[in-house]
Amino acid sequence: MAAPAIPQNVIIQQANGQVLLNWDYVAGASNYNVYRSINSNGTYSLLASPNNNQYVDTNAALQTKYYYYVTSSNSSESPASQIVFTIPTLSGDMSLYELRTRAQQRADRVNSNFVTLEEWNSYINQSYFELYDLLVTTFEDYFVKTPYIVTTNGTDNQYALPSDFYKLEGVDLGLDANQNAWVTLKKFDFISRNRYVFPNLTSTYLGVFNLRYRLVGNKLMFIPTPSGNQYLRIWYIPKMVELLQDTDIATGVSGWTEYIIVDAAIKAMQKEESDVSVLAAQKMALIKRIEETAMNRDVGQPDTISDTRSRAESWGVYGPPGGDGSYGGF
Repeated sequence: MAAPAIPQNVIIQQANGQVLLNWDYVAGASNYNVYRSINSNGTYSLLASPNNNQYVDTNAALQTKYYYYVTSSNSSESPASQIVFTIPTLSGDMSLYELRTRAQQRADRVNSNFVTLEEWNSYINQSYFELYDLLVTTFEDYFVKTPYIVTTNGTDNQYALPSDFYKLEGVDLGLDANQNAWVTLKKFDFISRNRYVFPNLTSTYLGVFNLRYRLVGNKLMFIPTPSGNQYLRIWYIPKMVELLQDTDIATGVSGWTEYIIVDAAIKAMQKEESDVSVLAAQKMALIKRIEETAMNRDVGQPDTISDTRSRAESWGVYGPPGGDGSYGGF
């Protein structure tokens, strides 16, 4: 019996760490064979032989570039279809390869060589940086790293920040050289920079009081000079890691990758001097959505200036004695 035709229009998609392949139905085929490799010119292994014209690869490793092709079969096997490839990621994540592909599709420049691969990758990273900065600036606690602890030496008033430091969230002081009794430090006004030049009473047995900080280059400066063996707890937002390889994943921006795709497409189309008004409007809508949803990331407990109590809590469920229970909160 003659082999059936080669499967056409093989389409590949990835999501949730899985890979979905679809292809056109082939008349006369009793089943199909799906082959996979981690090298486009390497050895392909038979992955499955489904009876219908789709297959879900549930055993793909994350951040690995996989190549696939499909054949149709009855008593004989057809030649291989075109090779397709993708990089599996978790839900909400996207690899540099997928971000670039989607941006090219959005700009309708999939097969255009006017924008080089290097330029596309640069656009993706520029858009990624822009989104990251927008998120960590707009959201109060979007991507705060585990606090960095510094021990003072009693002599220095400036201490280096961690190498991945990007933005400062806050600084705490451990009382009595302790890591379980913290007080929040405030930033000093620039005009107060020489406040403690001359000897003054600035400490107790618990250490320095009225301690203030200020960012100076890549260090934190404190006035007055902290006592020795005190702990400083630094809350900060880390630098974003640039995407270099196709398998690199855009982290820290889950749910907002559409911004990267749209903005990178705008940058590519601007190089061609094409009309970007529709994409620009979409970008502004995305920014507005980010700002509107950034009021508080922790929707279970919105931020307040201070804790409050309702009158019912203050006076009892039904308000003050003799009241009618109609009192609201204050």
